Amino acid sequence: MEIKYNRSLSGVPDNQSQQPLRRITKTYIEKRDPVRRNLTQLYNEDTQQINKSMLGSNNDLRRKQERVKRSLNQDVLEDKENVPQHKVIATKIYTLPQEFSAVTIKEKFDHTIQENKNLQKLYTDEIFFYLKEQEKKSTPLEWLKNHSVPSNLRAKMIDWMVEVLCSYKCSDQTFFVAVRTMDFYFSKSIKQLEVSDLHLCGVTSMFIAAKYEEIHPLKLSVVYDKIAHKKLSTDQIKKKESDILQTIGFDLVGGTLYDMYNLILTNCFIEQRLQEKNYKYLKRLCLYLSKMVLYDYEICGKTNYTLLAAASIFVAFKIVEQLDSSFNADSQIKDVAQIIQVDPDQLIETAAKVLNLAKNFEKHFPNLENLKKFNGFQLEDDEQ
Repeated sequence: MEIKYNRSLSGVPDNQSQQPLRRITKTYIEKRDPVRRNLTQLYNEDTQQINKSMLGSNNDLRRKQERVKRSLNQDVLEDKENVPQHKVIATKIYTLPQEFSAVTIKEKFDHTIQENKNLQKLYTDEIFFYLKEQEKKSTPLEWLKNHSVPSNLRAKMIDWMVEVLCSYKCSDQTFFVAVRTMDFYFSKSIKQLEVSDLHLCGVTSMFIAAKYEEIHPLKLSVVYDKIAHKKLSTDQIKKKESDILQTIGFDLVGGTLYDMYNLILTNCFIEQRLQEKNYKYLKRLCLYLSKMVLYDYEICGKTNYTLLAAASIFVAFKIVEQLDSSFNADSQIKDVAQIIQVDPDQLIETAAKVLNLAKNFEKHFPNLENLKKFNGFQLEDDEQ
């Protein structure tokens, strides 16, 4: 069946064909409007004339610039040709008289450094014995007996404090102040502290020590984010800081182990009895041994800082004696014991414990390697 399309149904008559739509464009308007067409033609002609004149002026300017450059270059060349040539002057080599040949020029000397050293030697006795009197009431002893913190976890905390403070380039004194602050807090705290309190106490003690010793101390944001790794809140750290300072009576001026061994070396004039290289080696040994001793609660928890410092010095003397045969460790330590007023037998006994700890440190404290990592050294390090 064939179906035919009826155009009448679509609304278009059959007799009317569909006309195409005219596009209203610019060309169409111009054809219908002769006035606009004439104006457009005039505008185009004026625009072309202006462009030609601008191009011509630019070309003229470029030509003028090239002429000026050529003239300047020519003037420079002419000036070079007209420069008079100077005669070569013969030079003579003068030598100093023989009596001046041995004269050497010394570098500038900072007199303030020498003055500070002289003042330190002048007041060493008073400083040392003042700190020795202070340690009777401010040096912590047997501070863990009233708490539930085992000594091996405390040693682990000390090792971590070495890593943190050395990584942030804090001074050695900051480390000793931090350890003393933490131990002093344990000895003075009436509340029984648990293992869970050790981390907060250690972090806060480092924060306090850095404030007290460093020119640019650790910021609270750094302690919270980088050191405590956001496991402790800033409010906890600030609250513990207030608690520690109030518990120890804001007593941060007591002598540390670092103070004591440095004062003993200065007071006994050990620097004058050794070569400079060996004296530097001796001081590094004392620093290493003093930090090492603080790991062992059985030694540092029952001995005051003066005796610990003297014992560390005695062990260091014995090691340096092997390098310098003219240095007699036994006679030197007798002088030290007499000057600092300690019992020689007690000093030798404590030194034996320190030496035994140095030989068996890895056995007593396995996996605690930060002391060796950050403070370990060899004699060649000082020779460089």
